[in-house]
Amino acid sequence: MLNVVYRIYGVHEGREKDSYVGAFCSVAEAEAEIANLMAREMHGQNWAKQYHNQGFIIREVVVQTDFKIPSRPKPRDRYFVRGACKENQSGTWPSTIVEVFRRADPGGEATKVCEYERNHALLNTFEPFRQGDRELALISPQYTGTSVLDLTTGDVIAAELVTSTGFCPVGFYVPDWWDLHDGSVIPGSEYWNADHEWPLGEFGFVWGCEWGDDSSWKVQLLDLTEIQSGRIRRDERFGYVELATDGFRSPCFEPEFGVMPKGSTQPRFIKLERREGKTTVTFSVEMGFDLDAGHPTEWQRLRIANFE
Repeated sequence: MLNVVYRIYGVHEGREKDSYVGAFCSVAEAEAEIANLMAREMHGQNWAKQYHNQGFIIREVVVQTDFKIPSRPKPRDRYFVRGACKENQSGTWPSTIVEVFRRADPGGEATKVCEYERNHALLNTFEPFRQGDRELALISPQYTGTSVLDLTTGDVIAAELVTSTGFCPVGFYVPDWWDLHDGSVIPGSEYWNADHEWPLGEFGFVWGCEWGDDSSWKVQLLDLTEIQSGRIRRDERFGYVELATDGFRSPCFEPEFGVMPKGSTQPRFIKLERREGKTTVTFSVEMGFDLDAGHPTEWQRLRIANFE
């Protein structure tokens, strides 16, 4: 059976081309939208009679892409963690026993997926995401490395090579499709293009610091394209960028929610945009300036512009 959608067009006397209004997954949805359009008023006049005086028509269109809009809720809304302190030998940091749960549908109970030990405080080191139909999570069992957890099996499927003086994750973000789209444009719409089929869970961000440099949180890119083959790569391509991370709390760290959140927001200090295949990321950063001279006060800022 062909995958089709139902486009609505407004028709107006004397207009050469019908006006595209929107696309819907069923005839019933399209007809309901037409009823809404027919009842709309603008400046005291009926909107449809003014701009589409011959009414609306529905046209069946074959969808030309295999892309399917991801389901909701987002993985970030579906999973949560609980952390419990585990004391270690005297003179060493305590560890954290992290329990991972899948939230319940209304009327049900949360299900424990797995648990793991992290050799530091939990911080914000848990970020569920998806690649295709597979649900995964960024975690950091070792405080100087990033790993990927399979949320079906509870197994770690990829991990950075850990060193005693590596990059220490404090938080993660993997953009979900629903972070960047509202679902109003669907496959088969006149407005649909390749930009709407992105992101796919193939990259993410980690913020933290190099060991011993914990005065602020720097951001780096995570390449997740090969995690299902056991490989994860981290890239310091942005230079010494210090994120202004205040004000964000992932629902993953709110175990008291009895049901799934309606829709989490992404970190407001990382904003993504994609147009015609080109992706731009905007960071909210911390910058200190000399008030009299007007230039940044820290030498590391020069690395943002690659002046070194």
